[in-house]
Amino acid sequence: MIDIADAAQKLQDAPLLKEEAVLPPPSQPADDIMNAVLDTPPPPPPSSPLPKKSRFSRMNIIVASLLFLLLTIPLAVYFVSQQRQLADTRSKAAYVTSESKLYIANLDKTSLSVIWKEQADSKGCSVAKNTQTQKETKACDNSLSRMHLITLTNLDPYTPHELSAQGGQKISLHPFFGATVISGLFDERKPPSRFVEGTIVTSGGQPLKDVFVVISPLLTDRFYFPIASKTDQQGVYSVDVSLIDAQIPVSSDGYLVEVVDRLGKTLTEQKVGSASADQIPTVTVAQ
Repeated sequence: MIDIADAAQKLQDAPLLKEEAVLPPPSQPADDIMNAVLDTPPPPPPSSPLPKKSRFSRMNIIVASLLFLLLTIPLAVYFVSQQRQLADTRSKAAYVTSESKLYIANLDKTSLSVIWKEQADSKGCSVAKNTQTQKETKACDNSLSRMHLITLTNLDPYTPHELSAQGGQKISLHPFFGATVISGLFDERKPPSRFVEGTIVTSGGQPLKDVFVVISPLLTDRFYFPIASKTDQQGVYSVDVSLIDAQIPVSSDGYLVEVVDRLGKTLTEQKVGSASADQIPTVTVAQ
């Protein structure tokens, strides 16, 4: 028979293994817990959604781009047209002085000027022959030069003339003009003669003497006979602008001025405003 008192005593003396197994570990100090909390990085902030681009912002960009194009296109067109106008004016002008070709300027009812360039320095003479009467009119210069500008006067009006020049070699009229030139070709529309002066100076302000000046209107619709002259010791020249006015149904907004030295070298080509009552704007040649 089991002794109840003895069993109870044994139960008290037995080790509490099961209870020790479930005891929690000793608690951590309060400082260690606080440090662990502080060392833990904070959670990232919640990401906010990107703002949607406004429809009006996109529209503003499109409008600004269109305005920029509208502003720049006319400027580009104007620049290109100006360059084309200058090129066309040069191509139609009679003063394109290739060697051994005769060009015409200052075409009037009873006179005209001839321009040409020799291959070497020479004295030059020019002859105009009336194709109806065979009458010849001759004029010469007395200076040695490769470039020549000679004016023939006392021609029969409204008459075809054959033109030639003699310097170091015989020179015929440029094929551009055809076989003859008619004196007084534009006389029906010609206003009264209007001589104006112009001045050619260097970049230092000194007069440029004994250079050839050839002037054409800034129009490119067709060919125009230019006016031409030569500067004096003060760099001054004189031309009759009515000879250009007679060829133009409406006034142009200026002239193309070419300055050529005695060797036939172009010193400058410049666009200038229209002549005033008695003067063409001064042209400066860089040197």
